Amino acid sequence: MRIIGISVFLLFSNTFLFNSAERGWQINPQPLHQHVEAGIVLGGLIIFNVDHQGFFNGAAERFTAALQLHDAGNIRKIIVSGGSGLLLDTVDKEARFLQQQFLKAAVPDTDILVEDQSRNTYENALYAKQLLEKKQIKSPYLLITSAQHMRRAAAVFQKAGINVIPYPVNYNVLPNGKNNWQDFFIPNLCNFYKWQDLLKEIIGYGVYRVTHKL
Repeated sequence: MRIIGISVFLLFSNTFLFNSAERGWQINPQPLHQHVEAGIVLGGLIIFNVDHQGFFNGAAERFTAALQLHDAGNIRKIIVSGGSGLLLDTVDKEARFLQQQFLKAAVPDTDILVEDQSRNTYENALYAKQLLEKKQIKSPYLLITSAQHMRRAAAVFQKAGINVIPYPVNYNVLPNGKNNWQDFFIPNLCNFYKWQDLLKEIIGYGVYRVTHKL
């Protein structure tokens, strides 16, 4: 048992092994050579305190990337998709908070479309599709979410019949990044938490494949 425990510790604390797994899973950036009607920004970048004040978390690049794309004219409309992921407290809506942040950044109100009912990636696609069809916005659409989440999100949106172009941001591990010598030999306990997030995505993708036949 001791040998097994040591082996597990060395495996999941090794930075090189985690970085290799993460690079193999995440979607690499692709150059954008076209202008599209809309970019879809998925939730998961906002946290709220007990006073219902919203704050950006580590995935805030979803917001800044959408803002830059809009300012550059690459996308004409910004669709923010995300309600509350909590079962009990459904007062705070990510999409509504993001709408206000885009308005503060001088994005015209007519360029922001809000979907604030979804609680997960499947519902993001479901409700975003209804909004896109209602507003008669032509595809393809940029899908803006974290690189680690993109593989699952893009599969779910494509399955829903939404033609999306992946635009991954918020990389945990840089594509083609360099490894330091410490990555090979020195254990890092932070990698246990990183593996937790990565395994959550992989398992979630597998569940979607089974339940929705991706």
